[in-house]
Amino acid sequence: MNHSKKILRRAAVAALLGGAALAAHAQADYSVYGVFDFSYGRFEPSGQVRTHRFNSNSMTASFAGVNAKYGFEGGWTPGITLESFIRFQDFKGGRNDDDPNLSRNAFFSVGSNYGTVRIGRLQTFLFDATTRFNALGNSVAFSPAVRHVFASGTLEGVQGDFYWDRAVSYQTPPGLVEGVALNVMYSQGETDRRGDLSGASLVVSRGLLSVSLAAQRVSVVDPVEDPIKETTVQLGATYNFGWARVFAQYTQTDDTGLEVDSKIAAVGLIAPLGPGNVHLQVAHTTAKGPAVDRRHTSVSAAYLYPYDSVTDIYAVGMDDRVRGQTRGASVAAGVRWRF
Repeated sequence: MNHSKKILRRAAVAALLGGAALAAHAQADYSVYGVFDFSYGRFEPSGQVRTHRFNSNSMTASFAGVNAKYGFEGGWTPGITLESFIRFQDFKGGRNDDDPNLSRNAFFSVGSNYGTVRIGRLQTFLFDATTRFNALGNSVAFSPAVRHVFASGTLEGVQGDFYWDRAVSYQTPPGLVEGVALNVMYSQGETDRRGDLSGASLVVSRGLLSVSLAAQRVSVVDPVEDPIKETTVQLGATYNFGWARVFAQYTQTDDTGLEVDSKIAAVGLIAPLGPGNVHLQVAHTTAKGPAVDRRHTSVSAAYLYPYDSVTDIYAVGMDDRVRGQTRGASVAAGVRWRF
């Protein structure tokens, strides 16, 4: 017994010393961050009833998040990221009442010199490319590119959400090939509607020019609802001329489940004007199928004044037209604060 106790004690001491040595070569880090966007305006998408209300995503969807990671010797960095959208207009979390508590991102990650792996609820790479290569970023309310691809119905844009549950992704390390980033993702989707969801993107940046190629395939077979089988491909580009930064984007969907094909083209620019910047964006969509012939055009303009390094004051408007529907006109003014 005494001999066994000595062995256990030695093992415990060795483990403590090993842990202390490991901790000496590791570094913990965490951050709390987010965006608070609050505005008031008139909101009227084409064919819908206009409303006057407060809004939390006129320029950027409001959210708060926390990231914690632990850096080990050799470049290995495990971490966790938890983020949730916020609706100030009704003091609730999530984009709507159906969103989960951690509605934006919720994943574990492991970074290394070989790349980064993430597991959990993840933003799709198609959404990331769409928001990066248009002049109004991730404004679901006013960016024509984002609205047409993700928020104008399944007959026009992509099916499913732009956040995937039970997902795993891989991103190449920044130094693998200079200016080139490759990202891939796979997901089984929601637990009650299991499917096969896959996506990838390639972003190449050379000086003032950046181009992207993104694609995703969504396949969900449900015994109650209609099956989803859709493939989406998108090309994007942006170039900084100095006097203005211009954007171009083309997205094509092939939905074999609904028998609809759509083509979405968008162009935009950001240019300085006075103390702030003008943001302009136009998108046009044609969607065709045996029972579908839809044409949709949206034009948006915004002016952002940087009050300080973290606060923007803005005014934004959109003209939205779908053939055969009433014209929509939306306008809002608000403040965006980053932390």
